[in-house]
Amino acid sequence: MFVTVLLVEDENQVMRLMTKVLEMGGYAVLAAESGAQALEMSAAHAGDIDLLLADVELEDRMNGHDLAKRLRHDRPHMRVLYTSGYPLEYCEERGGAKIQKEVQELMAGFLQKPFTPSILRENVQRALEDWSVGTDL
Repeated sequence: MFVTVLLVEDENQVMRLMTKVLEMGGYAVLAAESGAQALEMSAAHAGDIDLLLADVELEDRMNGHDLAKRLRHDRPHMRVLYTSGYPLEYCEERGGAKIQKEVQELMAGFLQKPFTPSILRENVQRALEDWSVGTDL
């Protein structure tokens, strides 16, 4: 049984590298370049999506937190791992405070960029195993 990760990353090279690392780790990856594309992929995907791996700051009008909230409406058991090149305290206008609260309450995780492939795999595995799942985003 595959574990499915919905990866949302608006930097194409970063997305390709993360996809390759995750696939080499045995994960099935749905890769989206925007929040809107991620919503479309989720709606079209008949199976489970076990983890949303999303950048905090996306190119479109949706930030990572807003995307997670919308996706969890239909997929309440989906776990969430956010990434950002900025510390969360600098992402305030893009949902940073709400994401910090989620992380503190163990409803989501946060991975600071840059990271190595092994750190990515470790954090994805931890997100799938350890974090409780909340639906009150």
